[in-house]
Amino acid sequence: MQVGELEQADSVESMAVLAGFPAACPRTGIVVQDPAGSILAVSPGAESILGMTLAQMLGRTSQDRRWASVDEDGQPVSGADHPAMRALRLGVPVRGATLGVHRPGSEAPGRHVWLTVESVPLLQPADPRPYAVVTAFRAVRGERLKDLELRDSERFYRMLGEHSSDMVAWQLLSDSTYLWASPATKSVLGLEPDEVIGMSGLDLIHPDDRGAKERWRQRIAAGDRVAPVTLRMRHTDGGYRWIETTAHVLPSAGGPPTQVITTRRDITDRVETEAARDDAIRLFEMAFEHATIGIALRDLDGTLSRVNPALCTMLGRREGDLRGCRLADFALPGEAAPANPRRGGDRREVERRFRRPDGSVVWCLETIVALPDADGAPSHLLVQLQDITQRREVAAQLERAALTDSLTGLSNRVVLEDRLARALVTARRCGHRVGVLFIDLDDFKRINDTLGHEAGDRMLREVGTRLATAVRHDDVVVRLGGDEFVVVRERIAGAADLRGLVERIRGILARPFAIAGLQLPLTASIGVTAGADGTADELLARADRAMYRAKRRRGSGRRRFAVVVDGDAPGSFAGVRDGWRALRASRERHALR
Repeated sequence: MQVGELEQADSVESMAVLAGFPAACPRTGIVVQDPAGSILAVSPGAESILGMTLAQMLGRTSQDRRWASVDEDGQPVSGADHPAMRALRLGVPVRGATLGVHRPGSEAPGRHVWLTVESVPLLQPADPRPYAVVTAFRAVRGERLKDLELRDSERFYRMLGEHSSDMVAWQLLSDSTYLWASPATKSVLGLEPDEVIGMSGLDLIHPDDRGAKERWRQRIAAGDRVAPVTLRMRHTDGGYRWIETTAHVLPSAGGPPTQVITTRRDITDRVETEAARDDAIRLFEMAFEHATIGIALRDLDGTLSRVNPALCTMLGRREGDLRGCRLADFALPGEAAPANPRRGGDRREVERRFRRPDGSVVWCLETIVALPDADGAPSHLLVQLQDITQRREVAAQLERAALTDSLTGLSNRVVLEDRLARALVTARRCGHRVGVLFIDLDDFKRINDTLGHEAGDRMLREVGTRLATAVRHDDVVVRLGGDEFVVVRERIAGAADLRGLVERIRGILARPFAIAGLQLPLTASIGVTAGADGTADELLARADRAMYRAKRRRGSGRRRFAVVVDGDAPGSFAGVRDGWRALRASRERHALR
């Protein structure tokens, strides 16, 4: 059967009459479903009771989970057990059912519209299978409705309570006797839920707060809308906790309400924080003059209205020089000021520098706290300045130490890895190459063994100084440790540029070193590479391998410096190898003559 086979309003009424229901009753809802359970038509009364239009219900079945139907005990009713589906399955009327149905958009989660439901199957004389089912329902009213709603409410709050981090309790309104308590009772009061059953809530209230508790209870019993109350309640550890309590009166099946659902939250930390804040405000005037940090009261436009002696000392200025001015007037240009807090109690912090009249600079941690007016909006700003100059200097020294070789003053491996990685990114983007020289001082151990470590340290410091003077200002010179050094040229113009760098370094290292009253020669092995591909570690490893080949080539011969250019360097830098070989050959021929 399709909707088109029914003649709109008349179809619902006629089907209701066929099923034996009264024809037109606005307080009764009529729903017609096909043999599969799909809704074909509904009466205006059904739309009103269920809070849905025909268009919303059309084609919906009893199995649709959105109905969220429950029985009188709050147990979910499956689609197959719905009265309409039972009538279709059994072929006989199903009467006297009571269902709770969720009405979308109008009922809170867990709340239901309670209905009495009857479903009658329609049969053809020659066919035992129903061709339709007509369901009539009316809203439950009177004492019966109050009873169902009370049980519904109890189930709802019990479900919330069992899963809430707050303590939820079901109590008598007359004397606060506990009838049920949630598992969170343990975390709030230290008691097991069963331990409070039968106990009066007044027994747990601090004696000084019982009067306030009783007045609050009386107002609830009178039906007044009351705000949460904050009282002290005894904990099993012997102390008291500040507890915020809210209440919701349960409707009674008959007569005035007798029961209440309460929710308790431990706000001890919050109360103590607020008390400490209030104490701080009361003590402010006394502390203001004697504080060791700078304190000022500031108008919202930035003007200083009050300053304490510590602030005057910190900035090297008299009180009259500061009042009526802004801190920005004394800050270094470009130093960012903290933004004004927007609400009372908010705070902002920034570190910035101020210049004193003698030209010296002081680093300060500036903290701004908004002081609220009666409405909670900021009326003034409390400014605190703490001198952090020494801390900043120590931090800068530590930062330098973390990036510097303590013996030579050169950069260390941390700087090398960072600069080389960034140089490779730039080289790939711009299409140039990065050059790396890996320098190892040969037979350096012999200096330590014969002249001592102090002489060896002097030699390393001198090597670092010479390397630093032989490179451009944007080159990186690093001591890796021991007798190993690395030079990075972040942008090389070509083979001649790299060859010239190698030759300058060889030249400055070829001069004797004046150590311990001696003129000591130095021998070194140098590995050279260039490129833009791969990682910083890979490029450094190529230079390292080239250095070891140079060390093997120097061997035990008379050659003071051995230079090997990495074979993986791009072809355009092959001239470095060729030029160095030609230069070396020329020197060897000259030595033979």
